Amino acid sequence: MESAGSGEIGHVRDGGRQRTIRRIVRRARMTLLWLLVWVLVLATQAPAEDRAPTESVYSPGGWATLHRSGANRRLAGDVPLADRYSTWRALSGASVLTAPTISPDGRTLYVTTGQSRGRANLHAFSIGGPTPGEALWSSPPWQDARSGVDPCAILSSPIVDREGDLYVGDCNQLFAFHADGRMKWSVPLPDPRPGDWQPADSLPINALTTALFTREGHVAGITNFGDVVVVDRESGLPRAKPFRLPGRIPPPSTTVPMAESVFGDGLMAPVIREWAWQLLFGGRMRSANTPAIDVGTGRILVAATSTREGLGALYALDLVPVESGLLEVRIAHSTDMGLGSGSSPALSPDRERVYVSDEEGFFYAIDAREGGVVWKVATRSTAAAAAVGEDGVVYSLQANGPALVAISPEGRIQWQSDLTRLTRSRLPTSWLLGEPVAMGNGNPTVLDRFVLVPVVYGYETELGRRLPWPVHSSLVAIDRKTGEGVRDVVTLDDDSTGITVALGDGTLISSLGTALTSGVAPLAPLADWLLPNGLGLLEPVGGIQVSLPDRSD
Repeated sequence: MESAGSGEIGHVRDGGRQRTIRRIVRRARMTLLWLLVWVLVLATQAPAEDRAPTESVYSPGGWATLHRSGANRRLAGDVPLADRYSTWRALSGASVLTAPTISPDGRTLYVTTGQSRGRANLHAFSIGGPTPGEALWSSPPWQDARSGVDPCAILSSPIVDREGDLYVGDCNQLFAFHADGRMKWSVPLPDPRPGDWQPADSLPINALTTALFTREGHVAGITNFGDVVVVDRESGLPRAKPFRLPGRIPPPSTTVPMAESVFGDGLMAPVIREWAWQLLFGGRMRSANTPAIDVGTGRILVAATSTREGLGALYALDLVPVESGLLEVRIAHSTDMGLGSGSSPALSPDRERVYVSDEEGFFYAIDAREGGVVWKVATRSTAAAAAVGEDGVVYSLQANGPALVAISPEGRIQWQSDLTRLTRSRLPTSWLLGEPVAMGNGNPTVLDRFVLVPVVYGYETELGRRLPWPVHSSLVAIDRKTGEGVRDVVTLDDDSTGITVALGDGTLISSLGTALTSGVAPLAPLADWLLPNGLGLLEPVGGIQVSLPDRSD
């Protein structure tokens, strides 16, 4: 009995232990399940760039701002290149210097010009569909400094938000428009101060060179003379206290002298020609580029002038809430570099580095978090914005040499582009002018396998200074691994002087800036005698050229 009783009690105790073990196992499983859920939640929230509200503010249409995204990388990714394209053109006779931007549904492009009084300078066109190239609307013709979108809009790409509204600056105002062309609001930009260079008394200029969306969804930008502007996206009301960058006003840029004929014959309003030229090369103003934004931290990065004579600087700006309810602009750090602030900063994929170049061709990687030069390499880079691949390789436009240079994330030059084969297949050797050359003529755009860059084929002579003889313009695909020119993708009607928009369906949109062709236009009669085989100079045409993939097969 005793033993039997002991056995029953032991069995009950064993069963209790088993139930306890099962409960522990179930609880452990539930704990692991919850842990997995939290891991998945955290994984969907990282990296910060993917979860930050800034990215969702920008239009998902494929190209929402000048350099595609707030990071200024111009990384378009998986864009197929077609064998053939059908092309439409618009705005001939007007220089276009910035990238057209795209509506959220991908059907409409917005583009700016710099036309004279009585003309419109913001335009909307259908991209494809049943009526490709149809003019949908334009802003009202401008009349004076406070009426309409004036010609300084030529160097401000409209930025487009997820609702389809667009925001663009001109010489002295910031505008918001609805997608159908109705004005949403307009606000004045800060007035120029004594000592701020003004090319003409009739049109005060403190222009905003392409705005950005802050992490909180406000509209922000930095004017030519360093005023930081932050306004509410819905109302246009100020969201930040007044702040001006502390750098010095630099001397005029003389890197490339401005020819008398540049942007002439109605291509651009004469009142802004010199301003536009100085802005392109970073002269006479504190800031002449489009800021980048770190969407994870909300930090704004802008190239401008240093407080030290003869130097430029990269400024990191934080927008800090204060008791008044407004934001306060604070300089997190600044890093001196060479003079010439025409280069828009570009962020590395991990947002740890900022890439920028100066007018002497030095290329810099700067620590985005703490400041300081990580590395510096001598190139022939121009005051143009670099493009950055998903692997961190940087591609920069060069002057007076190979069109592109590729730089590793560690600061080593990987290659300089070789377009010899394409150049020789395009043009013959000239007895008078020598071998033909390929001149990089616009900022690069990065695809999965190729880098797209506008190139002008022609000749060069040295008659006291370098003199180009442009004959043919193409959008060229360069192999990302080797730097070799693969093919001329599209023939362009004019030089680009700008940025190529590449959309996911293969559509390519080119601005035609005319900076090169208009500058040498007076030499056309001489060129007719000098150029071989009856060739002539490429003529200034201007406008935009939209190349749609031909899928007729």
